[in-house]
Amino acid sequence: MELEFSNNISSILYFVGVFTAIVATKRMPLSISNRRPVLIAIIFATISIIHIRHNIDLTSSFQQDGTPINKSLQLPSSTRSQQTLPLATAGYAISITACGPKLAHRLFDAAAVLKRSIELNSFPIHNTSKYAAKFYAFILKQPNNNGWPDNDKCYQILSMAGWKMVPQDPPLFPSLIQEPPGSILKMGIQSDGCCGDNELIKLATYKLLEHDFAIHLDLDTLVTYPLDELYDVMYFDHRTNEGRQARVQLAQVVAPTYINRRLTGNPASSGGVDTNDLVNTTTIIDILSNITVDAYFTKDYNMIRPGQESQKVGVQGGFLLVRPSMAVYSHLLHLVYSGEFYSGFDARTSGWFKKGYGRHIWGSMTIQGLMAYYFDVEQLETSVELNRCRYNNIADNARVSGFARNPKYPRCSLLPFIRNASNPRYNFDDKQCRDGRSSCDDTDCQRFPLAKSRVLHYTYCKAPWKCNGCEYLETYKESTCYAMEREWFRVRNTIPGEEGERNLADVKGDDKGPLSYIRDDGVVELREGNCYKEFFLGYCLGNGGYGKLLLDLCSLYVL
Repeated sequence: MELEFSNNISSILYFVGVFTAIVATKRMPLSISNRRPVLIAIIFATISIIHIRHNIDLTSSFQQDGTPINKSLQLPSSTRSQQTLPLATAGYAISITACGPKLAHRLFDAAAVLKRSIELNSFPIHNTSKYAAKFYAFILKQPNNNGWPDNDKCYQILSMAGWKMVPQDPPLFPSLIQEPPGSILKMGIQSDGCCGDNELIKLATYKLLEHDFAIHLDLDTLVTYPLDELYDVMYFDHRTNEGRQARVQLAQVVAPTYINRRLTGNPASSGGVDTNDLVNTTTIIDILSNITVDAYFTKDYNMIRPGQESQKVGVQGGFLLVRPSMAVYSHLLHLVYSGEFYSGFDARTSGWFKKGYGRHIWGSMTIQGLMAYYFDVEQLETSVELNRCRYNNIADNARVSGFARNPKYPRCSLLPFIRNASNPRYNFDDKQCRDGRSSCDDTDCQRFPLAKSRVLHYTYCKAPWKCNGCEYLETYKESTCYAMEREWFRVRNTIPGEEGERNLADVKGDDKGPLSYIRDDGVVELREGNCYKEFFLGYCLGNGGYGKLLLDLCSLYVL
């Protein structure tokens, strides 16, 4: 209240000073003797401006309820004085291919929380990030209303959530795809994967040309730490000190399979190089020391069978970070229109240009298969596969579980205190690594410390707003997923208007637990407490009982 009163007084004094200066100038000739009142008025106004700016800065240190903002979210004064502007602004994009009732019902919450997580880990809020963020949402143009979907529910919801809408023409016209002998692309692409050819809307990320780098994320993701270690490599030339340091850091976050592919051509074999000692391995540093990175991605090893298929693995479509380029965008569409995709599941001569990126990959005809071919075959030296536990962590098991008859079934590792030798359901072990390597502890995401993750993806854990039951406990996956879901609700709680405790009286569940917590060393501990309160922070009232929408106006106005 005192700051508000002070700001109001300063504003009044400012306008009085300006008005006095104007009147004095008009009524008196500016002789030497008459300049004094004008100068005094100008000085008076200037002091008022300084006072106002001081109070604004002071006000920004407090939340709406008057409590101080967490200083860990503010740049230190020394850093802020050295960097008043971001080095660059990253474009963050999401996309939807259809707006059904199920999606629209929770779309605002998903989009608003994702956006907030990015803001918290970008310049100027995060105290170490050098890169700002701008937000885009791709949505297909509709055949009515002159092609603009501004009357579409999802269009309105995403706009209200703070995303700039960028309507897109259909990414592809399937009738124009060529049909070389043996090609199956023209007949199959419209029913491929989750969304058919509409999945290619994600390629519009390459068209965000005002940005040095742009990243496409699925709606069920969360950014938990600045992505500066990736942006620095793309921003700084390798001959600069910053560029050299960034590339040394990159060696710690690349996927071991990427290093193997660069060293030996075989993602499952390092040729004897210790890839667990990435920082001190001269060979690996040499590979990355002068690299120019045009894209970062992760792969989905849960969608293939170990063996030959692990040589040709699809991209995980929830995370793509690229350097925008219309030339690349046009080239990728040219690949699709060529029709050069062939039937087969052998991961040898099938798929794109008969290079093995074929039907064993989910979504092989669109993003997952197309981009895997492009990154691995055409742009291997400028496209980097990242450790999927650090970026795009879905809490999956790096190995095939002995419980599953189908090796694609991503069953996680059994907890030691759950094991029961008399019951096969609770007496299974893990088998070989999904990526074909002999050891894969470095990509065992179900036990990967969340403090080291940068992007979480809720595809395996399921979306937090679904409020799946949190009492279930058999494998390491459950404990990690509960921790990941807590991060989502923690971010929601930072959105203006959401701060503070909720009324937990209606929350169900047993307050005596047990709660399962996974430590940084991968050990799961059991504690007392109510999981709906501890993990879901009271936003879930019980199994499937998601509480109030983030913005009631959204449901009243749009849905």
